[in-house]
Amino acid sequence: MSPAVAGVIFDLDGTLTAPGAISFDRIRARIGMPTKGSILAWIAVHAADAAERARMEALVWEEERMALDRMKLGAGFASLAATLQARSPSLKTAICTRNNGEALEAFDALLQRSGYPSSAALFHVQIARSHHSSHLEREIENKPSHEPVHEIVRCWDLAHVYGPVIAHEHDTPRHGELLFVGDDLDDCLSARRAGVRSGWIRHGQRSGEHPGLARATDLRFDDLSQVAAVLSRPPGSD
Repeated sequence: MSPAVAGVIFDLDGTLTAPGAISFDRIRARIGMPTKGSILAWIAVHAADAAERARMEALVWEEERMALDRMKLGAGFASLAATLQARSPSLKTAICTRNNGEALEAFDALLQRSGYPSSAALFHVQIARSHHSSHLEREIENKPSHEPVHEIVRCWDLAHVYGPVIAHEHDTPRHGELLFVGDDLDDCLSARRAGVRSGWIRHGQRSGEHPGLARATDLRFDDLSQVAAVLSRPPGSD
């Protein structure tokens, strides 16, 4: 049996929220990106100069801002919120997104309009794009790097229990009590490279998947109620 979860990290867009608000395909088309993968990483490598990089990033921000008005909670969120509240404060929680701080603010507003507690009450640590780490004294590398997971564990004050691990994404997770749930390969890679379990959520929207997911995913979920079921087992219940 898999170990019970002591700490859980969630991606935001397409994970806690319903997929489709941000059209990543449209972003890639607008900046001329011919492949799948991390958009910001592609810009960093392929922009001809600083001016082109700024132009491409401005297009990304524009699409993200338009998506805020389309944000909806993901299927099964009610079950997830109930479980997070039932297991608080023993269950450590976090959000890790490559979106900007405005998306976290919009998510918080959506929660409160929908009758839920504030985002900060449900998700104790929240890391967005360009997060500055006081420990590293610089901005962290975002997903698929291991750094966001390490930063969150430090913010949970659990680094003495779950020491930093830098692993290969195909390695068996060393910290099986920690889980990172996301809808993208980069979420799973970030988890595995930090030595924690990865969970891929599809929200019933995808018929295919990246071939790398098979080796980088520990758990698979159709919606957030299935995540809630896994989280409902407190540590010590194995």
